[in-house]
This record gives sequence, C-alpha cells and structure tokens, in this order.
Amino acid sequence: MHEFDGEEDEGAGGKEVLIGRGALGTCVPGALASTAVSHTSPTCRPEADTVCLDVTALSHGPDGVARHEGSVVFVPGVAPGDHVHARLVATHRRFARAEVVSLIPGPAHRTPPCPWVASCGGCPWQQVAYPAQLQAKATNVRETLARVGGVTPRRALPILAAPDEWHYRRRIRLHVDRRGVLGYRQARSHRVVEIDDCVIADATLVAALPLARRLVRSLRTRLATLELLVNGRGTVVMHAVADGPFAEGDAGVLADLLAGATTIAGIALEGRDWRHDAGDVHVVVRPDDRESIPQRPEVFSQVNAEANHALVATVRAFTGPASRVLDLFCGSGNLSLPLARDGHRVLGVDADAAAIDAARAAATANGLQSRFEAIPALRFLRQQGLADADLVLLDPPRAGAAEEVVQLGRLRPRRILYVSCDPATLARDAKVLVGAGYTVDRVQPLDLFPQTPHVEIVLEAVVAID
Repeated sequence: MHEFDGEEDEGAGGKEVLIGRGALGTCVPGALASTAVSHTSPTCRPEADTVCLDVTALSHGPDGVARHEGSVVFVPGVAPGDHVHARLVATHRRFARAEVVSLIPGPAHRTPPCPWVASCGGCPWQQVAYPAQLQAKATNVRETLARVGGVTPRRALPILAAPDEWHYRRRIRLHVDRRGVLGYRQARSHRVVEIDDCVIADATLVAALPLARRLVRSLRTRLATLELLVNGRGTVVMHAVADGPFAEGDAGVLADLLAGATTIAGIALEGRDWRHDAGDVHVVVRPDDRESIPQRPEVFSQVNAEANHALVATVRAFTGPASRVLDLFCGSGNLSLPLARDGHRVLGVDADAAAIDAARAAATANGLQSRFEAIPALRFLRQQGLADADLVLLDPPRAGAAEEVVQLGRLRPRRILYVSCDPATLARDAKVLVGAGYTVDRVQPLDLFPQTPHVEIVLEAVVAID
C-alpha cells in the first residue's frame, strides 16, 4: 500500500464507502456486518430531534452504523453493541448522520486514551475494543469482495492482528494552517487540531513534537505539511512540504535547530521546484531481520514497521518455491528484496525514481541479484509484457490498479499476488481478473493500522486451467 498518496491520510476522517443496499433498493454507505434496528428503552426517550439506536456494525469509514425507520444512520464515537440516544444532524435520501447525546456502552466499548479523539480525525476507532476492530475489518474485507467484486475466495484466512495496537507509527504527517498551527486534520474538515501527544505514534516522534512546532514558528518559508519519521538509528528526520519558495535565511534556522537538538538527525524541505536538506535526512527501512534500505524521507514506507514484517512474511509464504517475480509498484524494495534473498529472480518496477535508486543501492549493499526499473507499471506492461515472470506481485496506491489488471488479464501470468490497502478498489480489480479467467484462491487480511478503519490485504489469483 502506498499510504501517502492521500490516505490517511493521517486519518480516517474520510467518507464511508457506498456498497450496501437500503430498504428501497438504493445504495447506502458502508458494508454492514449485520442489520441494526431502532431501540427504545426506559433509559432512552426520543424527543422531536433525537432517536434511539442500536449500533451493530462499524462502517468502512470512522463511524458506527445503526438503522432508524429503514434508513442507515452513521454515528461517530461508538462501538458495536452500544445503545445510543442520538441527535440527527444531517439527513439524506440514502442515509443520515447523528451525534451522540448519551449512550449505554456495549461489551465492545472502552474509554479512548486520547484526549483529542473527538476532534482529531486520525484514529476514530479508539473506543472500540481491539478484538471487535479486527472482526469489523475482516467482515468488511469479506463483504466488500462479495458485493463489489462478486468474489468468494477459496480460502479466506483469518485476519492477522498488529503486534501492538498503540505507538506503532514510525512516521506521522502533520498539517500546518495559515496561523502556523501544527497538528492533525479534524475529521471531515480542513481545520488543524494541535496535539501534544499521539497514542499511535512512536514515542520518539512524540518527543519531537515541541521541536517540530519550534521549526514551524522559526521558518519564514511557509509550510503545508511536516512529517516526522523514525530514522532507524534512534533519532528523527523531519520532512516538510512548502507552499511557496525557500525563504532566504532559513538555511541558518535549520542549522541552528540541528545544532541544539541531538534527537533530530536531519531536516528535508521541498517545494514545487526546489529542495533543501540539512543534516542526514535518510531513514533506514527494515522489511525483515535480513535487509535494510536507506532511503529519502519522501519515499514511501509502511508506517507500522513490526506489522510490515508480517506483511513481508505473508508475501514470502504465498510466493512459494523459487520463481521469476515481476514486482509492480515495488517502491524501494520492501517486498522485492526479501524475495530476492529467498532465491527468486526479481524485477522491480516503480514510477518513483528516488525509490528505485534506494532499491538498487540496497540490493547492491546486500549482495542481492535483482533488477529495478524506474518506469510506470502500465507503461512497462505495455512495452515489455511479463518479462518472463511467472508470478506478478503488485502493491499499488489506494486507488488500485484498474488499467494494470486489464493488461495483466491479457498477458495471463500463472499467478498474481495483489497487496492492497483498500477493500473496494481491490474488489473492483479482482472482479476484472476473475472475468479474465482467474480464480481467487487465498485472501489474507492484516491489521497494519489499529484504531482506524484501514486494513491491508494480500490476495492470490491463479489462472484457471484452459
């Protein structure tokens, strides 16, 4: 998954996905694990603008799901099993939104540890017990594949939990508003919420927040975003994207901050046609316990290093005996290099030249026989086909690989491993592969993003015997 194409992106404040069907046969947002009904009890007395609801599912977005008078209602800050007295705040033809007035917590409800959870859009499932989060993600994957793609895998494997549900993020992206406030975006808003802590960020990054605010206040260059990354050597790299030109005098500001901050290894600033580095801006990514990849901070990497090890192990296990692998959207080699270490002949393809440079350097440093080409995946397939590969691995951005899977359907490799961070686009693309004569064999969901609706998936498609 190429998370920083627009996720997340720090968060889960996005829209629910339109996939189910409502009472009148119209599409409604969210894949529902079960049907919810209106609830009235002595403790909930509905008034003119309030309703009583039973929450029985989590949507693909940040909210819980209930029904009222046949309509789907999305409610933030709840868990399946909660009985909610809620006020309707928006009513649409196909669904409604509500806010909690009061609730009787169900068995899956817990107290969120973050004081900003109600305003920050980063991790809206904190109030949901972790086993219930896993169940909801597994259900959403299964139902989305069936409803959007018409796909039922031969083997639907149980979801793999993250090693730790807190403090797992090795990189966080913060936004800077026009007043210089640094923080996360509020859910469904461009408002920036300033934070002093983050319960899903690595403690090293949290400790760097005061220095990050100092950097924003000190620079004359106007910043749009500031990313903090653990560099793999015990310190932090800052990576900022600016709205305009690099201001004269800011080179001295960066040098002064680095001179007085032993926890910050380097700062990278970039604009539309310029880049300025101060200190050592490289971060080291370790896909497993064998490989290490030094790369620039703007190059994609998975935010959850420990859970990424499980993703790499899953892809290695699915790949099986030694084969010729074409890795599309390979990035800096997160999957390519471990497969090359296993003895596979790997050709990695990615449009990001900086990522390919990192992959090539890491392959050379680790003594691995693998090739990498800086070219968009679709162009490669059209010009070079499968390049003699018998297995194609692809890990596209959240938008999926609509055109690439059409081309793969024509080229017909024996097996395809598709790594995705979006069930809906994966289901869409899997439907195309099935139409081209493939069978979906295995599907493995993995939780790389606890406290959010996001989920990683590995899908194996095998060409049917002619």
